[in-house]
Amino acid sequence: MAALILTLVLAFIMAGALWLTLGSRFEFAAEGSENDLANLVVYSLGSIPVSFVIVFFGIGG
Repeated sequence: MAALILTLVLAFIMAGALWLTLGSRFEFAAEGSENDLANLVVYSLGSIPVSFVIVFFGIGG
């Protein structure tokens, strides 16, 4: 359970860093604030596999 929470937290932190560096690259909504939130969700879903690997290699190694 702790590994799942660590994975989600790390994915959200990585998504925030990606959003700060790349910005809102995808146009999902007409309004700016909704588009920023949608981009943050997409970045977090994309960084879940990477954070999963980082957490489980960190726990196992």
